[in-house]
Amino acid sequence: MQVENERTKTPFEKLKSSKIVAKLKGIKNIQIIIAILIIAVALIIYSNVLSKSGSKLSSTVGASVMTEEETRLSSVLAEIDGAGDVSAMITKNNGETVGVIVIAEGASDITVRLRLLDATATALGVDKQIVSVYSKSSG
Repeated sequence: MQVENERTKTPFEKLKSSKIVAKLKGIKNIQIIIAILIIAVALIIYSNVLSKSGSKLSSTVGASVMTEEETRLSSVLAEIDGAGDVSAMITKNNGETVGVIVIAEGASDITVRLRLLDATATALGVDKQIVSVYSKSSG
C-alpha cells in the first residue's frame, strides 16, 4: 500500500492554481493592463492627498494662475503712482503668509519700490521682511 505524501497548499499556491489566474494569464498584454491600473490608483491617492493638504494642484504644478487675493493685491498696487503693471505672488503655509513677491514695471525707481513694499505689508498685515519687490523685465 502506497501512502501519498499530500501536503496542504499555501494560500499563494491556491491562488496560482485558481481558474481566475489561468484566465488572466490568457489575456494578451495583462502586464500592461495591470501596470496602468496601478498607476491609476496611485494618481487617485495622490490627488486625494493633495486636496486634503489644502494645496491647489495648479500651484504645485507651477501654473501661473493667480489667486483672488493675489489678483486684488496686484490691482491695488497697480494704482500706486509710477508702479505700472504689477503681479504679486503670496506664499502661505498652514494659512499663514510666509512670503510675498511683487513684480512691477516701475519698481526700478526706489521711491516706487518703497511704496510698493509699504502698501503690500499694510494690505496683507505682514512684516516687511517677508515682502520682496522686483522690477519687471522689459521683454
